[in-house]
Amino acid sequence: MNPRRAFLALLAALPLWAQAQGYPNRPIRLVVPWPPGTPADVVGRTVAEKMAIGLGQPIVVENKPGAAGTIGLADALNQPANGYTLYMLSSASLVAPVLFPNQQVDFARSLQPVGMMAWSYNVLVVPVTSALQSPRDIVQVSKARPNSLSFASGGPGTPAHLAGDLFKQQTGIEATHVPYNQFTLAVADLVTDRANFMFLTASAALPQIQGGKLRPLAVTSEQRLPALKDVPTMREQGYADFVLRSFDGLAVKSGTPPEVVERLSAELNKALADAAVRDRLAVLALEPQAMSSAAFGQVLATESTRWLGLARAARIKAD
Repeated sequence: MNPRRAFLALLAALPLWAQAQGYPNRPIRLVVPWPPGTPADVVGRTVAEKMAIGLGQPIVVENKPGAAGTIGLADALNQPANGYTLYMLSSASLVAPVLFPNQQVDFARSLQPVGMMAWSYNVLVVPVTSALQSPRDIVQVSKARPNSLSFASGGPGTPAHLAGDLFKQQTGIEATHVPYNQFTLAVADLVTDRANFMFLTASAALPQIQGGKLRPLAVTSEQRLPALKDVPTMREQGYADFVLRSFDGLAVKSGTPPEVVERLSAELNKALADAAVRDRLAVLALEPQAMSSAAFGQVLATESTRWLGLARAARIKAD
């Protein structure tokens, strides 16, 4: 590199370096690109509260929902790369390049991974009054009367949508996808039998199951979930290739000083090791997963390939 250019690059980096030395010295924002009360929002708030103690500064959660997480992403990327704006990255956002091809979303280029928070799984649920007692019942009814059954989701490209479509692909059935623009509306219509089944996030399914409103038929994890130990996996019921999990994690804007990323990653992993945090996540049927920034980057690469493949196979489109 030309010596003059190298010197100018060093000068440009000095402000960020100086900020990193005293990081953090003011409140931090956590942009959650999902509505308040959703499973990802609850995870983010639970972990952020504990991280704030270790960082010595409050973490203010701001919900910026919409467009598969890209509205929140735009907000985060409009801020300086200094670690004072965190972005909650979830599996549901990874399909954004398929949903919005004109936006040229590139998570690998625009974001620096900080670390994982947790894995989550889906539960195949039906209304408690439904005659459907197993995944095979759904297959039998759907093959006898194609498109007579419908499955709900919180919108195109969401884990519930892609899980339902994966079920269709693996079984060869025809079932009608009913997307809702609000996650809560999808659950409400499922409870009242306006939709016939749903691959609902376990943390959202648990209260409905415990309240006697929904009946679980299967879980999408490799092993049974401790919070639903009596509910068999899809594998146990004859669908050997049906395993689907989602992640929630933290990222910052690319260009954030490595020292800041390392500090955030360390505090995130400390928070995930806290017994109270782990107990809270366990109650929500979530699997805490601490890892380094580099390891999370590898997860993102693998999961992006998986979710983009599912999205393209489902031929999803934004509403």
